[in-house]
This record gives sequence, C-alpha cells and structure tokens, in this order.
Amino acid sequence: MSAVVRSPRQPRRARWHRREDGVGRLMLLPSLLPYLAFALLPIGWLFWFSFQRWNGFTAPRFTGLANYQRMIGDEQWWLAVLNTAKFGFGRLVIEIPLALVLAYVFFRGVRGGTVYRTILFLPHVLSPAIVGIIFVFLLRETGGPVNQLLTGSGLVEAPIRFLGEAGSALASLIGVGVWAHLGINLLLFFAGMMTIPNELLESASLEGAGHWSTLRHIVLPLLAPVTRVVILISIIGTLRSFDLVKTLTDGGPAGGTEVMFTYLYRFFFEPESVPQIGYAAALGITASVIVGIISVAYLRINRSGRSAV
Repeated sequence: MSAVVRSPRQPRRARWHRREDGVGRLMLLPSLLPYLAFALLPIGWLFWFSFQRWNGFTAPRFTGLANYQRMIGDEQWWLAVLNTAKFGFGRLVIEIPLALVLAYVFFRGVRGGTVYRTILFLPHVLSPAIVGIIFVFLLRETGGPVNQLLTGSGLVEAPIRFLGEAGSALASLIGVGVWAHLGINLLLFFAGMMTIPNELLESASLEGAGHWSTLRHIVLPLLAPVTRVVILISIIGTLRSFDLVKTLTDGGPAGGTEVMFTYLYRFFFEPESVPQIGYAAALGITASVIVGIISVAYLRINRSGRSAV
C-alpha cells in the first residue's frame, strides 16, 4: 500500500488560514467593545445590585435574596405583571389581525393605497412618549377634543373618563398602543405579500376563489414566516412598554395601568422617595427573565409546529 504524500504547502496553507481567522477576530474586537460597555456591563451591574441594599448615597450592603423575597410578596408588582399581560394580549389580539387585513386590502389594490399606508405608518415615526402626551390632551375629561366631539354630536350625555377609571384607562392605553404600532406591522405584512408569486393569485382567481378564500389558503400559509416575526416583535415590544404608559397614564388610576417597567422605575428614579436601587435591580432582572422566557417559549412553539408539519 502506497503512503499518501502530503504536499509541503498544506501545513503552510493551514497556518495561513488560521492567521486570517485570528486577524478577522481581532478586527471584530472594536465593534464588540461598545457591546461589552453598554450591554454586558450594565447587566452585570444590575445583577450584582439585586443582592444589595443601596439607596445611591450610602455604601451598598449585601442582603442576599432579601430583595427577591420582598418581590414575591409584593402584590403591586404582581398586579403590574398582570396589567402587562392584559395590555400585551389586548394589543396583539386587535393589532395583528387588523394590520393583516389592511395589508391584504392594500395588496389587492385600492385607490390611493400609498397615501393611506403612509398615513397609517406616520404614528410609528413619533416617539411613544410624544404619542402619550398627545393623547393625554385628546382624551381629557374636561375640554378634551374627543369628549367635545362626542358630547357635541349627542353620542354621549356626559364626558367619558377615558383616563380616570382603571378599566377605561387600560382600554384607552391598548387603543393608543394599537394606533401607534399598527402602521409598522401593516408594512411588514404588505412587504411579505409582495413576495407572493402572481401566478398563484391568478390561478386562484381563475378557479373562482374569492378574496377570503385566497387570503386563507394562499396568502396566510406563504406569509407564515413574516407573521411569526411580527408577532415576536410585538410580544417583546408590549412586554417592554414604558414610555407610552408613563406619559399617558403614569400607571394610574390607582395602579390600574401600572406595568412592569413603570413600576420598577419608581424605585430607581421616583423623586418623591429615597431610591431603592437594590430592589429595583431585582425587579429589573425578573422582568427581563419574564420577557426572555416568553420570547423563547414562543420561538420553541413555532419551531416544534414547523417540524410537525
């Protein structure tokens, strides 16, 4: 049996490739430094302080799991978690189907569709904090344009307390959230529909399929990857909601619209009380874990569903 003779160039070529890989990793280092500075280090800082008792002025004192034990018994915190779930579920149930239907209407063709899409997208350009401030003015009980319109037209006898009661405030928050984010989801669905081959739609039309049948049997199955992305982005966005809630309701009335991140904000920065940074850090870690678990669970459910098909 003849022995295989290796070319002397092979080790040299392997060393050259290893050197190239090392240089490539070294060139990635400058782009990783900001990530380390602004992402990993704050997370580590937050985790470390979650085991401390610190008000930002005196020296931190290690308390072990005391902050987490306090969180377990904090009814206001779990009310904020429940409100976050209500807000997220309410938005998703309305926003995703509405964006899908409107995208399909524009996809099938409507006069002035580009103008309408632009109008629906414009709220997404605004900061959520600005959106909240605008709707505080619009939904005021006294002198608010919406109440003036409703009472002036005779639709209601007395002004509605949109932001004055827990139920109506949460419903208003959901409605404003849908208005602010509907446009971006509509455009994502519309972009996905534009990739569907025209031959499939023409064949369905020739076979007598109506708009509903075409949407159900052709558009929705082909749009599944886009739908998964839209739902995931919306889930993460609603769970991390802060600025819209802070400016529109500030968690009121009586904690009826308090969500996770507005609640922990009060222990970090609320000027009326001494900061409780250790407890706020524990709440922040827990909120991030909740967001991560729900996101990963959603991805796993989708992956198992695709593998089962």
